[in-house]
Amino acid sequence: HSFGRRARDYSRHAHLQQHTAQTLAAFLREHGGLPGDGPAVEIGCGTGLLTELLHVPGRPYLATDLSPEMLEQCQIRLSERLGQQRQGLSFAVLDGQTAAFAIPPAAIVSNLTCQWFADPVAGLARLARQTPLLAFSVPLKGSFPEWEAAFADLGRTSGLLPLPQEQAVLAALEALAPTRLVHRIEERQQHFPNATAFADSFRLIGADQPRTGYTPAPIRPVLKRFSSGLYATARILYCLVMRERL
Repeated sequence: HSFGRRARDYSRHAHLQQHTAQTLAAFLREHGGLPGDGPAVEIGCGTGLLTELLHVPGRPYLATDLSPEMLEQCQIRLSERLGQQRQGLSFAVLDGQTAAFAIPPAAIVSNLTCQWFADPVAGLARLARQTPLLAFSVPLKGSFPEWEAAFADLGRTSGLLPLPQEQAVLAALEALAPTRLVHRIEERQQHFPNATAFADSFRLIGADQPRTGYTPAPIRPVLKRFSSGLYATARILYCLVMRERL
């Protein structure tokens, strides 16, 4: 997992994460916020962009990430930004796709993380089964069509990680018979000065993890094509799954 090495670069390239963290936090507030005062668990906290928006001093909040280096960056960043307001906040290295909680957390939250799972749809359903509230954002299939089109024009496939399909995610969550399931889709267009800046940003959401069995084609012609900049559109699903009976 090479994410650790990139932890320091994270904040430089995490414009999309910053935006989706703010949007997810606002979406959650609009629908009543974190329920009760029990512990909340965040899956894939990165450098703590969502953590900072959701943590309330004194309320137990466990920020987790698969990468120890990323978690360390998160702790450093939040201690600088929150100071004494950190009360109740704790950190743990955790793989969100196998996480099992002995006591169901009051809420599980996740910002642009579950696409890293071997099976994002099953992983999200598994998390939703363990809590009265799952709040997440995830990039969907159909994201970054500009990038895919550039490869297609060169007679190639981009070989990028297949992102989860909207219908598959929603169907798996509906199958749990939640009390409420609310979602919103956003098409978020960003401008990048060049293809390298785009690729750096891309990496943070796991979108550059090649499909199994795929041999990367040289992307120099694609980079050249975007040397004067490019727009890239992410399709983001924001979703709240509320369940009364676990």
